[in-house]
Amino acid sequence: MKKLLSVLLVFCLCLTFALPAFAADGGVTVDSAWSILVPAQPTQYENFAAQKLKTELSTVFGKEISVVSQASGNYIAIGSASGADISKLAVNGYRIQVIDGNIHIGGTGVRGLQAGAYRFLEEFCGRKVYAYDCIEMPAADSITVPADTDISYEPFFEYTDTDWLSPCDTEYSLSNGLDGGTYRSIPAEAGGTVNYLGGFCHTMGTLCETEAHKESDPEQLALHDGKRTTDQPCLTNPDVLAIATANVLNILEQRYDPQASVQIVSVTQNDNQHYCECDRCKAFEKSHGGVPSATMINFVNQIADAVKAAGYDNAAIDTFAYQYTRQAPEGIVPRDNVIVRLCTIECCFRHTLDDSGCSRNKKLMEDLNDWSKICKRIYVWDYTTNYSNTCIVFPDFGVIQRNIQVFYEHNVKGVYEEGNYYIRSCNTEFGELRAYMISKCLQNPYCDYDAEMKGFLNAYYGPGGEDIGKILEMHLANTGTHLSIGESPSASFSFTNKEIAEINSLWAEAKSSAQNDKQLERITRSELSWRFWKGSTGKGEFSLLNPERFDEREKLFEDFKAHDVRMISEGSYDDYLDCLCVRYVTTNEWNMYEADESGAQTRLSFGKFFESLVPFLSFYGLLYKLFGVAP
Repeated sequence: MKKLLSVLLVFCLCLTFALPAFAADGGVTVDSAWSILVPAQPTQYENFAAQKLKTELSTVFGKEISVVSQASGNYIAIGSASGADISKLAVNGYRIQVIDGNIHIGGTGVRGLQAGAYRFLEEFCGRKVYAYDCIEMPAADSITVPADTDISYEPFFEYTDTDWLSPCDTEYSLSNGLDGGTYRSIPAEAGGTVNYLGGFCHTMGTLCETEAHKESDPEQLALHDGKRTTDQPCLTNPDVLAIATANVLNILEQRYDPQASVQIVSVTQNDNQHYCECDRCKAFEKSHGGVPSATMINFVNQIADAVKAAGYDNAAIDTFAYQYTRQAPEGIVPRDNVIVRLCTIECCFRHTLDDSGCSRNKKLMEDLNDWSKICKRIYVWDYTTNYSNTCIVFPDFGVIQRNIQVFYEHNVKGVYEEGNYYIRSCNTEFGELRAYMISKCLQNPYCDYDAEMKGFLNAYYGPGGEDIGKILEMHLANTGTHLSIGESPSASFSFTNKEIAEINSLWAEAKSSAQNDKQLERITRSELSWRFWKGSTGKGEFSLLNPERFDEREKLFEDFKAHDVRMISEGSYDDYLDCLCVRYVTTNEWNMYEADESGAQTRLSFGKFFESLVPFLSFYGLLYKLFGVAP
């Protein structure tokens, strides 16, 4: 009897190892005994996905996982070794399935399989890439994948891009779904990028060679206010069309990649308002809705036809709906291989774009609706920072997700969220947080926004993330009636003395909660934005009542330099570092009083004189100590 029981026990143990590894709750338990299954001759995409899973899972389990072409036990099957049905998925989509106790990951296009591997790591291993220097990857003996797992994903956009800091990092971009080629380099085996060939924007002057023809053929130049100008070309001039078409075809001949999912050549107006007003252009516009976009679409349509005729099937011609070309024309439709990139530069970023009560955004929505009726390939160039006062908080966190949803719901195929592209010289406020939230919303506009933000704050700032979250909520609640990308500090926020004291306290709590130097550095760097706002508006320690405000300005100036902040607004590189009057002007004026600027010496002399009076104004210092801030 004992012998029989022993045989049965051995049989049961063998059966346990022979069957798929199901967890007690019905899930599949994945551990270091598993392997990664690839076909005998894997493609570069299959090999990349397999090696990525191998590296990360080996880190999780603390033991190396094998990549095999024949599995003897449980496995994660990749690509054509997978049984996941991906036949109905759109380009660059993926599917993750549990089939018979094993995991199958399949993908389409050049990026789908790799994206599926990254999704698996995030979904089931808890791997989160919040910033290039903030990656969470919990160690574990095993992970559990629900037995009924069947995840299908198709990209919401064919092109996703933003700048900032971490989005320029390859690993960050792969983890968070960014594929634009302007700010990042992704190797071919990882899917590469969607590239603008020959220039990203404002390319018309170069493509049309306006400067070279200003003397020999002035009629190729725009006629604006009765004068020919090289600022823009004449878009109804056949010679201009021929030159631009030849240059576009030359760019494609040199840089075309037939394996890429899409490649783009930008044929976009120069950044000024000096469009052509010649009789021929005006007549064409009059017959197509009376808008300058008519000549633009007609121009790029003809270039797009030449590109298609030359056999460049995966190439598209991009043009702007920007300022004077923002309104859609009538009676003319962009070709299927034409991208119309709508720009939101005039909009309000306190309200969502579809907020019918916002006068600034109402017209943009009308234009977006009009373009979506006639254009199969709309892209959007959106804005996410304050270019005039970049160092203060830009409180757009309440509109990021809904605006991206609006784009998707209106047939938009690609989105570029322009931010603080000069962040390496102006890294204050919440650039890394905003970049992450933008990236996750581009990856999935309907993601759990609040959970993603909370996860970032806790991971990036540590225990102080909760305090910083409260600070952000106060900023969002305090924003003025409208918010532009060039808002002044005083128009951005109007905090009361009580609110200022509360925010000061929250920053202090956040810093005291830091568990290491990295967290403390991140908190103090973000706090620079708060101090800069106070210094720009004469609030808090920068109050006129505070006799030590001169020292506070000097201290902030030194802290800016210590954090390598070299700009306080767009296009002002190193300007404020030469300011003579750091102690005597508001912080947002630091780039106005360089040594060689008119009036700098006068302002310096006046400031010194006023500071010399401080000992005689002790009464005001007493008021500051009593009230804390200016009344």
